[in-house]
Amino acid sequence: MVAEHLTSLIGTDINKYTITRYISSGSFGDVFEARNKTTNHLVALKIPVKTDERDGQQSLINEAGIYKHISSRENGIPHMKVTTCKDKKIIVMDLLGSSLEALMAEKKKFGLKTVIRLAIIMIDIIKYIHSCGYLHRDIKPDNFVLDLEKPDKLYCIDFGLAKRFLKKNDKHIEFCEDKKFCGTVRYASIAAHRHQEQGRKDDMEAIGYLLVYFFKGKLPWMGIKHKDKRARYRLVGEKKESITEEELCKDMPKEFCVYLKYVRSMDFDEKPHYSALKRMFVNLYESREYKNDKMEWE
Repeated sequence: MVAEHLTSLIGTDINKYTITRYISSGSFGDVFEARNKTTNHLVALKIPVKTDERDGQQSLINEAGIYKHISSRENGIPHMKVTTCKDKKIIVMDLLGSSLEALMAEKKKFGLKTVIRLAIIMIDIIKYIHSCGYLHRDIKPDNFVLDLEKPDKLYCIDFGLAKRFLKKNDKHIEFCEDKKFCGTVRYASIAAHRHQEQGRKDDMEAIGYLLVYFFKGKLPWMGIKHKDKRARYRLVGEKKESITEEELCKDMPKEFCVYLKYVRSMDFDEKPHYSALKRMFVNLYESREYKNDKMEWE
């Protein structure tokens, strides 16, 4: 059920936009579909949420700054701009299609062909984000979304937890510990569970967990429950550390195990071999001699 305070916004106007539908809630804001009253063009609006724990307004301003630097439809990052309404800044973005999480809810799991293609596309997208000097730090199926008109085109969204890993002098940030947990517990890297500073390897590790989830429809730590959130995060982290790549990737082609072994063994500030990893999955795809190049949902 969608909360009443969210549905009550449907039909209301924000500057030149009329809100038409609730879409989802991100790290620090609620996302709505809206129609431009002048052009009739549909967009997505991200409206900040402010609570005692989170200042959504400041986070959205930070996120808008990141989008300004990295927006590139060609590279899988949607375009955005900022509009102001009653002293509140709101992000206006490209309206996109279903998220991979929504498709997983419908299909339960994806076929191997689709998972291999997603691996190739995600490596390209994360390589681009990292080339701009940023880490995403919240890699999850909800944050990969299809194009409305091209169902084989994928975008990465929600940079509310993103961070620049290159300093102004282009030096890598330093390793440190005692960091606040950052990410989504199901897909977060082992280093995130250890409360360590994250690097490029951690985004890559999270992608590895996504690929296993897409193929199997589950991950070994999804059933772990605890009434205390911190205790659950610790238990999930311990499970991730204890399970081997071979066990995690059982019944999957060896390339997925190779991928996870590599990214898990990387040094904190090491640059991933994106091209070699992509080529590995391209070779796997070609070796299967798939008869068509379509995703399952096309």
